[in-house]
Amino acid sequence: MTIFWKFIFPGLWLGAFAIGTISSLFILSIDGLFFLIGLILGFAVIYFTTLRAKVVHIDDAHLYVNNFRKSIKVPLKNIKHVSDDVPISPRPIFVEFIHETEFGKKIMFIGYTDLFLLFSTHPAVKEIKERMKN
Repeated sequence: MTIFWKFIFPGLWLGAFAIGTISSLFILSIDGLFFLIGLILGFAVIYFTTLRAKVVHIDDAHLYVNNFRKSIKVPLKNIKHVSDDVPISPRPIFVEFIHETEFGKKIMFIGYTDLFLLFSTHPAVKEIKERMKN
């Protein structure tokens, strides 16, 4: 799911909105600035919700984090806190580390989307917390 939300969705949305914005600027002139503001705000929202996402896998001792260029292995003992933003879809899950990693002290990945998870903690958050206890 991360590939879709990190590459395909932003590319399609930003590409289509950019084409519409350029068209409206030529056709509507100054009235098309509303679309330019929408494009800038849309990019900011997409950046903070999906473009920063990493791919994460877990085993009994490590969290494997990949940004499609580099992979790192982080011991579960280095995890300080795990949380998710409940009402947002796609569901961003945040992992905060005790010590700095190559991706910083905090990463974000996207949990799978399920309508029944709307106001509950994501199963990935529960799994990471459970494995941290062991």
